[in-house]
Amino acid sequence: MIRSSAATFPSVIRVQTMENWRKHLKFDPLPPFLSSGNNALRYFAGRDLLDEKVEPVQNLWHLREVERALDKQLDDGAWKYPGGGKEHSRATEDYNQLETFRILGQLVEKYGLNKKHPAIKKAANYLFSRQTEQGDFRGIYGNQYTPITRPRSWNS
Repeated sequence: MIRSSAATFPSVIRVQTMENWRKHLKFDPLPPFLSSGNNALRYFAGRDLLDEKVEPVQNLWHLREVERALDKQLDDGAWKYPGGGKEHSRATEDYNQLETFRILGQLVEKYGLNKKHPAIKKAANYLFSRQTEQGDFRGIYGNQYTPITRPRSWNS
């Protein structure tokens, strides 16, 4: 019976859940989130935890941190691995692939960039150009096999 109600009235269940989740915590995380000075954190706390109507997520794409990361993207869609050492000594690993995967994850998860942003498309094309016929991304973690699935946010 409850399952049927949840399926029929999901917004009622969501409102009840959003109103009640904080009372189960010993410490309320919202004041630090909202006063952090981090615009992305405040945005997602408002949208996801307070169920507030917020500006479009694309506004986060113009934050200084995002623009700084995007300025470092290479023409092929990759980000260059910042580690030192000689290039030829790292020939068996693809450190740029690892760095691209890392930066792409940050842009998507922290700032809400998605496939509508051209830099995300370029990065995804770069990564998928490295994918083997078997579907994995070899070289991203040394010579280890790395199966990858699509993040939820790529579907939006």
